[in-house]
Amino acid sequence: MYAPERVITNEDLATMVETSDEWIVQRTGIKTRRRVAENEYASDLAMHAVHDMLRAHPDVDARSIDFIIVSSTTPDYVYPSIAALVQDRMGIPTSCGAIDISAACAGFCAAMNLGAALIASDQARNVLLIASEALTRSVDYTDRSTCVLFGDGAAAMLLVRDERSALAGMDSGSDGSAGPSLYRTATRRDIAGIVDESGLLRQVGRDVYRWVLENIPLAVDRILDRAGMSLDEIDWFIPHSANMRMIEALCKRVDFPLDRTLTSMVEYGNTSAVSIPLALIPAVRSGTIKSGDKILMIGFGGGLVSAGAVLTWM
Repeated sequence: MYAPERVITNEDLATMVETSDEWIVQRTGIKTRRRVAENEYASDLAMHAVHDMLRAHPDVDARSIDFIIVSSTTPDYVYPSIAALVQDRMGIPTSCGAIDISAACAGFCAAMNLGAALIASDQARNVLLIASEALTRSVDYTDRSTCVLFGDGAAAMLLVRDERSALAGMDSGSDGSAGPSLYRTATRRDIAGIVDESGLLRQVGRDVYRWVLENIPLAVDRILDRAGMSLDEIDWFIPHSANMRMIEALCKRVDFPLDRTLTSMVEYGNTSAVSIPLALIPAVRSGTIKSGDKILMIGFGGGLVSAGAVLTWM
């Protein structure tokens, strides 16, 4: 995992918009978030995360990676993809597949599920999954409703073929009709009758909140049903770290203990696709998550889309 060096505190934001540390913490639970340097982009964050993974696992041969999937809504370029840039910088043979996906806050789980499908269908054996976001490049720092939320970071995981089944209950969902609740315009500058020339991130928080509480409990039920598990068998819950108030409400709705729910937003803010692995990796490294633990992960966000699965940590 990797987070840029620059820290943005709630006090820093209070100098930009009308807000305060108390206001932000009460509504989001966020204390700090990270911001890329002027010459730092999502591909750079991705490489830092990959190097961190390789340092932690020196037995991994990078040249054995035969597919790279990167989830990002803030790539350096439309093309080449971040995945192709990573392949080149790592010196991986050109026989390696490389794609970027755009699934916003559901991106890490979506990439994980796609990687598992590639392995199951014999298209790959070792899939490098990366979530990398330079969200602060797309944030409007005059908009209090969004600028207090988002931060930058990256995370990497290597998914390998194994006779043991570590993933179960893989699920995805989408509701394009709710897209105007969380969007960022690109070559097209209008959405649902709204014209937005800025190309910056826009969110209607109350609509996203309502959508999450109506739809994500149903997605959790589908994941558990597909996995053949009950909620009682789950050791840890890692939902997308949108904000603490939403997670508290979601845990109450699905009836899962908050003290067994892992988050990353307090230190890193809402990092979109990166928020789930930023909660997972420290818990693994600290020994909080142990071998055999079952982790229910679900991401949800812009689109609006969702993706999730149960991961048994090996």
